[in-house]
Amino acid sequence: MQNRRFFIKSSILASFALFSPTIFASKRKKYSKDMLIGKEKIKLYGKRYKMQKEAYLALEKMKKDALVSGVRIYVVSAYRSFAHQNKIWSRKFNTFRAAGYSVKEAVNKVKEYSAIPGTSRHHWGTDVDLADYNKKFLNNKVTHSKYLTWMDENAHKYGFYRVYTNNKFRTGYKYESWHYSYRNISKPMLEDYLKLDIVKILKNEKIAGNQVFTKDFLKQYFTNNVLGINDYLF
Repeated sequence: MQNRRFFIKSSILASFALFSPTIFASKRKKYSKDMLIGKEKIKLYGKRYKMQKEAYLALEKMKKDALVSGVRIYVVSAYRSFAHQNKIWSRKFNTFRAAGYSVKEAVNKVKEYSAIPGTSRHHWGTDVDLADYNKKFLNNKVTHSKYLTWMDENAHKYGFYRVYTNNKFRTGYKYESWHYSYRNISKPMLEDYLKLDIVKILKNEKIAGNQVFTKDFLKQYFTNNVLGINDYLF
């Protein structure tokens, strides 16, 4: 897997996210640029949180089955539009700037955990931030340990994989125990996302700190952060 990831990243460094169309050729559904960057309204399901239907139903099934084992899964965040992600990014960026960080320093601090708008997997309706209900509301360390163990042993059975693992070879965002992706849909969406000219897209967007979004900066960010994911999601 490490060799495969190295090959993918090396290809991007050579041509920056412009893969030959034949690499991902198939009859599956194709995803538009605006859908992939969170600007196209896609069909979502759910009330308190929203995801694509297949992912939503799989998560509901996982939550129901986990409850039988005494584990209560709480959904913190699911689908986010470009505008929503931009608000999160701007809020964090402005907080760091107010604390005395330079523009470049603020951008680097925010991207430790948060994606630049247009690059978040939450745009796809396949990714979700999950928490132990009991820890979130009761701060119960015993049930939280049980929750993490259950997720590690069972989430993949429902098609969900932790995106930003604690694998020492992984690059980009810091370890996030809470972020899971529904692979059956997110994998083909990633394949289409890799064909976008993300440099051009982000340079034309009004994003806080974008004055440091040089081609080299975005190339490194794309390679380390967008591709710094669990090997099973490629």
